[in-house]
Amino acid sequence: MLNKSKTMRALNDEIELVGTFQSLNKCIELAKKIELIEIINPSSKITGDLSELVYRLKNLEEFEVLDLNTNEA
Repeated sequence: MLNKSKTMRALNDEIELVGTFQSLNKCIELAKKIELIEIINPSSKITGDLSELVYRLKNLEEFEVLDLNTNEA
């Protein structure tokens, strides 16, 4: 069986999303590995990492925003 690239797995919705915080941590990890200059002329590895990063961010569950600045007594 042929191994699919990260880009193909992202396009085919085949990247496993375990949980919200695990996905968010993986996004942070991927983002820290990619340097800005690498986005201009990305290698296939960087393209795969970018594809996975975008896929995970698009499929991340929404967080509830809590307003902690209310002064209601």
